[in-house]
Amino acid sequence: MTTPQIQNLLSNITADPAASPEAIFGRLSRLLEAPAPANSCALPGAVGDVIIALADELGLGCAPFGSTGILTVELGDPGAPLDLLVTAHMDRPCFRVRRPADGTLYPLCAIRVPGDGYACEAIALRYLEGRVRVTARGTLRFAKDGGDYHIRFQAESGELRAGDTVMMRAAPQLRDGLAVGAGLDNAIGVLLALLTAHSLQEYAAETIADRRIRFAFTDQEEGPPSGLFGQGAARLAQASEQPRLGFINIDGHNVDEGAGHVLGVGASQAFVSGDGRGSVVPLDYQALAESLAAQVNETGPGTVRLNYSYVSRSDDMLLSMWSRCLGLTGVIVANAHTTEETAALDDVVAAAHWIPSLIQELLEG
Repeated sequence: MTTPQIQNLLSNITADPAASPEAIFGRLSRLLEAPAPANSCALPGAVGDVIIALADELGLGCAPFGSTGILTVELGDPGAPLDLLVTAHMDRPCFRVRRPADGTLYPLCAIRVPGDGYACEAIALRYLEGRVRVTARGTLRFAKDGGDYHIRFQAESGELRAGDTVMMRAAPQLRDGLAVGAGLDNAIGVLLALLTAHSLQEYAAETIADRRIRFAFTDQEEGPPSGLFGQGAARLAQASEQPRLGFINIDGHNVDEGAGHVLGVGASQAFVSGDGRGSVVPLDYQALAESLAAQVNETGPGTVRLNYSYVSRSDDMLLSMWSRCLGLTGVIVANAHTTEETAALDDVVAAAHWIPSLIQELLEG
């Protein structure tokens, strides 16, 4: 049976209009519509503006964390030592213009598009007059040649210059309960972090009264082709005190049909990233999550599924060199790094229940 504290938290979240599917998709769409260029997400005109606005709507304060390019929300006693860090990344796959004459690009991220050829809608971004602005719209094309991709942006309106940043773009859609768009990884994680902070502040005030939790929205998680993910998280670790307990990373998790990790099975709670090439959750915290998952699923069947299979490497890789990873959580996302990224909206709602419960259990344990 769930404890009275957890049951009360879950009941309040269920009744909260902010956790309704309609409200979640509305806020998610606003995040997806905003530019999220690598290493520039906190600049005016980029997705950081939307994050700050959403935080304000949810009764939270969100502000830049020094000069790191990271945004943070702080909960609890500002004079207390930092107990827990919760991270989600703001940036999405990006490309840089090498030759504007023919639209040749090079990647600022690992390429994961399907097949030998792929084409999608895209935008070009530039910092002009104190803001990130869209300077061109057109089509992004990938053509595989041997082991490499030739990547080009065909501008159909606007002006393209060397040094511009190009991103995939697709209008967010809701199709039979599935959220579809470019950038669900990790706009979902950002929204879940905000909703979690809101729920803890509103419905677990006693638990966090003498604690301190930091929610950090990192930049430059989407690693270069060499695979060094989490550069923004590394800056965060250098600028922040080490949390007493450790950190939780919220990110999209890969589909694994063989293991049953598919859309529509609830939140995904994992314990090892990258088949052991990333972070590993200590066994006692794994046991805590397993026990809590069983209790939460009694109250709301299908709220969370334990994920023992492959989970993408993310900010956790570099953060785990600095602090303990206590959990890798999120929802299953299909078709990563395309304009058809897909997640079940009900899974996001489930994760908005699961993650605050997990944090309350960690703080009370």
